[in-house]
Amino acid sequence: MKPIAHSHDHQAPRRGSTLWSRLHGALRMLCLLAVGVIALGVAANATPAGPQAGQVSEPVTTLELSQIVATEKAVYALAAGGQGVYEWSAHQDGWLKVFGPARNLYAGGRSVYATDQATGNIHKYTGRPGEWTRIGGPGAEFAAGYETLYGISPDHSAVYRYSGEGDAWTRIGGPAKNLYANPAKKFSPLADLTSRPKPLYATDPATGDLHAYSSVTGRWTKAGGPGATFAVTDANVYGLTPDHSAVVERDGRSRTWKAVGLPADHIFSSETLYATARGTGDLHKYSGRSGRWDRIGGPAAAFATSGDHLYRLAPDRRSVQKYNGDGTTDQWLDLRAPAEPASREEKIARFSGLTRFGDDSLNAWYAALGAHRTGKPDVYEFRWTTNICNAPAPNTVAGFDFTLACVRHDFGYRNYRDLFGEDAFRNDQAGKTHIDRLFREDLNKICDGRGFPREHTAVARAACRNAAEVYYRAVVAFG
Repeated sequence: MKPIAHSHDHQAPRRGSTLWSRLHGALRMLCLLAVGVIALGVAANATPAGPQAGQVSEPVTTLELSQIVATEKAVYALAAGGQGVYEWSAHQDGWLKVFGPARNLYAGGRSVYATDQATGNIHKYTGRPGEWTRIGGPGAEFAAGYETLYGISPDHSAVYRYSGEGDAWTRIGGPAKNLYANPAKKFSPLADLTSRPKPLYATDPATGDLHAYSSVTGRWTKAGGPGATFAVTDANVYGLTPDHSAVVERDGRSRTWKAVGLPADHIFSSETLYATARGTGDLHKYSGRSGRWDRIGGPAAAFATSGDHLYRLAPDRRSVQKYNGDGTTDQWLDLRAPAEPASREEKIARFSGLTRFGDDSLNAWYAALGAHRTGKPDVYEFRWTTNICNAPAPNTVAGFDFTLACVRHDFGYRNYRDLFGEDAFRNDQAGKTHIDRLFREDLNKICDGRGFPREHTAVARAACRNAAEVYYRAVVAFG
């Protein structure tokens, strides 16, 4: 952090200042970053470069995964032992770590949730790596609909619905063993009064009976007897008989259940119902017609689905695949798995290389930042969160953009603390003292840089250097 105040007093006005001249510093730094990333490429990033002719690349060790869940745009994986949560989406290159230690994952619609490994508190992902919001305390189980999250109290005595604000929850039911949420994108109150599936189902902990919750009346009604498990699509409710001998489908009009075939070990759903065949573990997709199932894959350690997206975790738990067939074929795209994180010693060495004095270290850091911002995996798992140049300190002074210097300063502070602790950060010469001096060097390099599209005046450079010294002295005193 850089709690700087009154740095405006050291700015010198520039003659003939225009809107373009105020913006050109920012454009110059963006160009420098782009040039740095292009020039250094993969070689300066945390991941190794591809093999050259005559060379054999070392195999990448992937993490063992314990769980996968899916949203409509991404799949999330929990590393074995709960050591981290990782995200894969088509909009980024490979897997990205987005959360630290976690106990369990839940997902629905656009949202993914994780329970804290130590406290059991539940957090919602903001969409920015490392940024999760606590929305509630521990629960025995949670179930996510497209927009709504439900939970069972730790003692199974009550069912709650998340309000969507802060950590406020509303009690909507009594004792429950398991929850099954409707995945429908849009849920009309009128549909709640028809034969279509209700927003939430729960099993009675005493009898095992299935009960449906009406969001219109706020009441629960019995929907069926006991089952091994249940699944809800946007169109119907399904169950697996207690002896696993058949998958059954509920008729909303007659309120009866009928067998639709396939002895199964497990069923799960989103917009589509899937079942794993008993004995083989093969994955089958329900066509919507009684007895009509299509085999679309072999056994897996786990499956996850959202909307029309389907994923599986390989039996060895070291690879995730996305279904790539037409609904009747066995075709999967290999997404691999997150790489095994670097050792502590490797991370310390990499951090040291990114926080040295000189252009080589600065350019390597630019490349690492560029890789992070484009979603490339980071085996070092550095923290990249930043407050930039904390208000009221401006990011730009006299046409010079200090943003990246402030980002690198935050990078140094946060990762040094993570690696060595607060005491070492405060007292070791390689800690706060070094990072603050590196900050001053970065600021002065910006002041000495070439202007774009026209050269800086001597007055502007003097104002920049004065501001740089103020920023440096402020972090020394208050950082």
